[in-house]
Amino acid sequence: MIKIGTVIESPQTGERLTIRSTAESSNGRLFQAELIVKPGGYVVRSHIHPSQEESFVVLEGTYGYRIGDKTGVAHPGETLVCPIGVPHSQWNAGDGVMRIYYEHRPALASAEIFFETQFGLSREGKLSAKGDIKLLQGAVLLQEVGDFIRPASPPIWVQNLVFPVLAVIGRLLGYRARYARFALPTR
Repeated sequence: MIKIGTVIESPQTGERLTIRSTAESSNGRLFQAELIVKPGGYVVRSHIHPSQEESFVVLEGTYGYRIGDKTGVAHPGETLVCPIGVPHSQWNAGDGVMRIYYEHRPALASAEIFFETQFGLSREGKLSAKGDIKLLQGAVLLQEVGDFIRPASPPIWVQNLVFPVLAVIGRLLGYRARYARFALPTR
């Protein structure tokens, strides 16, 4: 089990994530992490969670969001809910630090793997200039975490046809879904 209170940094995106609840610690009910985002323009790419509801509890700053067709900003004390399978993206919409709770229900261990790998790649400067996971690395990772997260486009049926082929190429080139050097501390 990932140690509760573990903090990971993503220097390429200006994010810091503190793990508050995991699949194991909550008996599969709640993955919760506190996210702090520096100002500066990083926008989380539009994505879906195929089997989880996600909520965002704004603790500090100005939270910019797009959930489905609705775009807006939320402030401290507000909670937004994104239903299962609805495309959404987020960004720091203010001039100061933004701080939120991410809450995923039910909790999936694949969420922990995703953040471990994404933030590890960022620490090594291996994300794209926009802060996204590069295509072949993403295809390999998606084979492990596709129950947690998927890009909002292309459509899932296209992803199911193309990404497994890209994942084979990615693995041949040395990409992995997990890297021992990025492993988060346990208990």
